[in-house]
Amino acid sequence: MQKKPTIHSGHRQRLKERFCREGLDNFNEINVLELILFYCVQRRDTNPLAHRLLSYFGSLSKVLEAPREELMAVEGVTENIAIYLNLFKDVGR
Repeated sequence: MQKKPTIHSGHRQRLKERFCREGLDNFNEINVLELILFYCVQRRDTNPLAHRLLSYFGSLSKVLEAPREELMAVEGVTENIAIYLNLFKDVGR
């Protein structure tokens, strides 16, 4: 059975294409975090999780700087997601 298209259908692809065209300059923090989460959260809407993370930590930079254990305190953040987000800080050094 095929899923019925919704307003969100193709959102991941559109966001990826937009990034490839424009870079991150015109993205808000929610869109940046969604784009990051696409690569560790499969087949699930990442928007609610991005909102929860930004609400909890206050900014994208604080999300990416947060310790793994604190990230996992946010509903929906698994150990894999927390490790993936921690990679950004560590690779950036």
